[in-house]
Amino acid sequence: MNVAQIDFQQLRIKHILYKSKVRSMLYGGAFDEVFFSRSGPIGIWFSTIGSKRYANEFELAELAKVHRELEATTLDLYRLYKGGKIDAAHDGLKSIEMQSDRFLNVLSKLEQRLKEA
Repeated sequence: MNVAQIDFQQLRIKHILYKSKVRSMLYGGAFDEVFFSRSGPIGIWFSTIGSKRYANEFELAELAKVHRELEATTLDLYRLYKGGKIDAAHDGLKSIEMQSDRFLNVLSKLEQRLKEA
């Protein structure tokens, strides 16, 4: 396994954990402000590994954009949940899933392209 594969596997795992924590939060778990911020594990990956090793890869900008959208959606769902609109917040998980699929697709494309290079 090369360095890029390890880097992308780490990002994929962090992303899956992110999605899991969103679901947990919307079903009664705590809202982890740091985890869901740019100081969380994914934000740190982008600011350290991503920006240093893959800054010139056009997919990295798309990954960062999709993750920012995920962060915004997460905050919106949290506000709905805290505002008592629990069913609406749960329905919003569909949006999280769609954004997640986009994130993982872009990540796979980047990983495949670099593997072939």
